[in-house]
Amino acid sequence: MLHKIKPFPLLDPSGRLFALSQTCHGILLINWVMQGMRGMERKELAFRLLFEIALTLFFGLCLEMLGAGGALAFFLALLLAHSLNFFFNGQLWVCLRYCHFYRQDPEIIDAWRDRCFERLVDIPIVDEAVCIGSQACGRGTPGERSDIDLRLFFVAGMEDWLAINLLMLRLRTSALFDGIPLDLYACDSPSSLDRFDRRKPVGIIKDRGGRLVRKLGKRGRWLVR
Repeated sequence: MLHKIKPFPLLDPSGRLFALSQTCHGILLINWVMQGMRGMERKELAFRLLFEIALTLFFGLCLEMLGAGGALAFFLALLLAHSLNFFFNGQLWVCLRYCHFYRQDPEIIDAWRDRCFERLVDIPIVDEAVCIGSQACGRGTPGERSDIDLRLFFVAGMEDWLAINLLMLRLRTSALFDGIPLDLYACDSPSSLDRFDRRKPVGIIKDRGGRLVRKLGKRGRWLVR
C-alpha cells in the first residue's frame, strides 16, 4: 500500500481496482496512462496531445527508415512518445512521493523552489504565477514528502501559448533530474483558481497585470517581491 491514500474519483473505494491503485506500481501505471490530463485545461491539454502526436510521427518515421512498418511500428512509436512525455513532461516524483521508499530533504526542496520562483519573476513571457498549499505559507517545506504545487497562467496569443508550454516542459525536466516533486500545470485564466479548496493558501509569485490580486483579494499572499 501507499504511504497515504491517493484518491481516484472514478474508482470505487471498496473495489479491487482501487486497492490495486493504492500501490506504488498501481499509481505509476495510472499516471503513466493518464499523465495528469484530467487536471489539465484546454490550452495545456491541446499542447500535450499535439506534442505526443508529433513525437509519435517522428519515431514512426525513424522506425520506418530502419525497416519496421505497419501497426507494430505505430504502436512502438506511440509507446515511446507516451513514455517520454511521462518522464520529461510529467510528474514522476509527485507520484513517487506516495511510495514508502520516497524521501527528499526539505532544504533541497526549499532551495529549488526559491530558485524556480526567482527565475519565473525574471522570465518576460510569464505574466502570472501562483503557488498553492503548504508552500504558499512562506514557512518552508513541511516534510520529506511535500511537493511544490505551482500554477502558471496563459494570457493570449499563439506565441504565449507555445512559450508557456515549452517553459513547463523545461521546468518539469529540471525537476525530474533534480528529484523534485513539482506539481505544475497552466491555467487558462485566474478563474481556474475557483476549482481549489478556498481553505488552501495561495501565494502570488508574479502578477504583472493585477488579475490575480483582483481575483484573490486578501486570500493571496505575495511570496516574491
